[in-house]
Formats: sequence, structure tokens, C-alpha cells
Amino acid sequence: MIRLDTDSAELFDDVADEIRVFFPAEVSAREGDLAFAHRGFSSGGERVEIASSGEARREVAWSPPRGAGRLELKKLRKRAAKTAMFLLLRDITGARPPWGSLTGIRPTRLLYEAMGEGLTPELAAERLERDFFVSGEKASLLAEIAVAQRGYISVPPDEFDLYIGIPFCRTRCAYCSFSSEAIRDGGLVRGYIDALLRELEGCAGIARSLGLRLRAGYVGGGTPTAIPTGELERALDAATRLFPDGREWTVEAGRPDSLDDDNLAMLASRGIGRISVNPQTFSDDTLRRIGRGHTGEDTLRAYALARKRGFQCVNADLIAALPGEGEADFADSLANIIDMRPESVTVHALAVKRASRLMAEDYAGAASPEAASMASAARERLTGAGYRPYYLYRLKRTAGNLENVGYALPGKECLYNIDHMEETARVMAAGAGGITKWLFPRERRIERRANPKDARLYISRLDDCVEGKRGLIFGGGRAGARAAPAAPGEQKRDRF
Repeated sequence: MIRLDTDSAELFDDVADEIRVFFPAEVSAREGDLAFAHRGFSSGGERVEIASSGEARREVAWSPPRGAGRLELKKLRKRAAKTAMFLLLRDITGARPPWGSLTGIRPTRLLYEAMGEGLTPELAAERLERDFFVSGEKASLLAEIAVAQRGYISVPPDEFDLYIGIPFCRTRCAYCSFSSEAIRDGGLVRGYIDALLRELEGCAGIARSLGLRLRAGYVGGGTPTAIPTGELERALDAATRLFPDGREWTVEAGRPDSLDDDNLAMLASRGIGRISVNPQTFSDDTLRRIGRGHTGEDTLRAYALARKRGFQCVNADLIAALPGEGEADFADSLANIIDMRPESVTVHALAVKRASRLMAEDYAGAASPEAASMASAARERLTGAGYRPYYLYRLKRTAGNLENVGYALPGKECLYNIDHMEETARVMAAGAGGITKWLFPRERRIERRANPKDARLYISRLDDCVEGKRGLIFGGGRAGARAAPAAPGEQKRDRF
């Protein structure tokens, strides 16, 4: 436990996040074996943020721009406070985190912020190195992603994305934190799909009222292909009928043990252009350890079936720093992926999430010293094989404080992934756990409305889900909270 004493309660979480970059531990305002302090004051027109621990101390001074609004001043103060704490911790530990002082999910946002001032991706990356202490390797990675996203990053104002959640799996992976149901006898699935179809009708009505057309549809989970093929077929038939103009449809068919010729044939006949066949690793020992329920050979079998059925865009996921795996294991999985030659590969750094079995078991792999080498090897091997990084995001409690990167062969990038990670498109979400994210460009505001995560609760509150979405979108967000009272954490407002 680490104690943080700050005179600015509104900055506690931000400064605590900076501490966790160096010390992956709980941060408390009341107690802890290691103590840090943050103070801020104004002096001669400047604002000074101070971070200290014992005799060690760092200061960052900044000048509030003339005419800056409240939100701009808050952002600048937050950055200065985090920078002061980062520099203090770097002095104390001697560590050089690859992402510097950045703790957010989307570091590309800062790159685009700099590019908005007229900088090239390369010069914007240099600014991140200078101002946020990002390593040259990571800054270069961001610049490559910005280049890959050209032509995708601007979303026409009459387009939106659709997310459809199918929260069912055959087994639960050790690292998974999603609220998904085991299928068991399948009794809940039919009632869930009935409710989902009603919500999709509501989404289609909203889209028609606003004159919007579908840009990209994404069916995620859970594992959508784990449910009976007939039930998934009902959902896809409704979705493709209600939203006929989608430029891209993806089904996250990730678990190889959920794929067979029947459900792959059904997906192909419904015009699904992108699917996932996700090994995570090719080590059978690791797969058993993490509860995947399939083998490396099953991955190759499912991939061959997908190709037989004509799928021209297949994604495969790998996870670096899985329990019990070293660099040799990860290198073997990389070699198998490159031999398969999927159109895109997502390389995740293992994240120990709060609701996962790994968290319950107090797994310490997030501190894996080999994780950085695995990530670097993935970038080198995949780019050498013709792939290029095209999106990136970060999570807390991630192995090596690293990142998740999507790689794709040129022209095979996933629209939905770019839109979702860069938050450049409006997203309507249907199904348990789906989060509608609506952009209000004039106010530079994003508002979110989450459906209940539990499948049974979702079914019972279906009318609230539909009406809450209407209130969010037609009422500018604020009416949404009145139209359907949200459960804790269900609605969130943000700036972009």
C-alpha cells in the first residue's frame, strides 16, 4: 500500500496513476508503507506543482494561457502535477518507463493533438518524447500508426458504428474480466436473442430518424460463435436487414473450439467479411493453464476451415507474458502466426484485470521483465513479414506497462477498431455490456450510456436500455439520464 497526500482532491486519481507506473500497488489517501505528497500554489502569475517524498522533491512551473477556459486550465494543471510526480519517481527509482509519464488508454490522442497544430507525425512524435518522456521506440510506433490511419481517421457525419454484444462463452479464460455467461444448457440464449432483436429495432429507428447509415458493424462478446448457430443466425439476419449499408461487418469468432463448418458457412452467407480465429498462444500447456479449452492444432484447423469458406480477412490474437511463458514460447507462437498469414494480428500485453481469475490469484505476471522483449520481437517479426501497426491502446495493470497493438497487411485494417480506439465515430451499442458512445462535435464532447453487463438484468431492463439510448442521443446526453435512471457507472461524459 502507498499513501498519497495531495491538496487537490480532484487530482488524486491522476497522480495516483502516475505512482502506479513505477509501483504497481494500491494507492490510498490514508495509509501506506511508502508516502508521497503533492502540493500546488500560484506565484507571480505562474502555477507551481510540487511532488515530494521525504527529502526528495520535484517542481514543475507553468503559466496559464491568457483567456484559457476552466477545462483547459484543469488539463494543464493535471499534466504539470503528473509530470512533477513522474520526475520525482524517476529520480528515486532510476526507472525509465517506455511510455514516460503517459497513463491514458489512448496515447495516439496526444499525437493527433500535436498534428492538429500542423506538425508531421514524426515531429509530433518528437514532442511526445520531449514533453512526456516517451521512449523513441514508442513515439515512432505512434507515428507509424498515424500514417497507417490516413484515409480512415475522418468519419463522414452521416455514418455511425454498431456494436452487438453476445455475452456467452463455453469456458472462462483466466485473464478475462468480461461479464459473460457460460452457455450450459443454452436456456438463457434464446430469451437473450429475443431481447437483442428488440433493441436492434430501436437502434434502427434512431438511425432512420437521424438519417444515419452504418459504417462498420462489430459483433463481440464473450464468444458469439459459442451460441447455437441458429440463434446467432437470427441476430445476424436482423442486424444485416436493419442496417443494410455497412461497409464492414466483423464477428469475433475468436475461440477456435467454437468454430465449425456449419457456423462458418452461415457467417459467410450473411456477408460477414471479417472474423477472428484467436490462438492467444500455441502452447497447449499454457492453453490448459489459462482455461482456453482448445489446442494449438485446433487453431490451425479452424483457420483452414475459414479459408475453405472463403473468408478473405481473418484476425488472430496473441498475448505476451501469459502465465508460465517465456520469450521462446512467444517466439514459437509468432512463427506459427506468420506461417498462417492472417490479414491482421493483434498483440496484447497481458493485463491482470480486477474481475479476472488471475487477479483473484494475485498473479504477479504484470511485472514480467520479458514482456518488453516480447513486444519488440512482435513488432520486428510482424513488420518484417509485411504487417504494419494501425491501432494501439493501453490498459492498467498491463505486463511491462506496455500496450496492445493491432497489425494488418496494407488495406486490411479494421474500420471499427480504428473508430473505436480513436473515438472518431459515433457508436450505438446493443446487447449486455454494450456501451453507446455518442459524439457531439460542436461541444467537443463524448457521452456514454452502458447497458447492464449481466444478461438476465439486460433482458429485464430492455426498455430502459432503448429509452436511455434515445435520451442520450436526442437529448444531447443530459436527457438520457432523466429518461432512464442509470445504474452506478452506466453513464459517463468526456471531452475529446
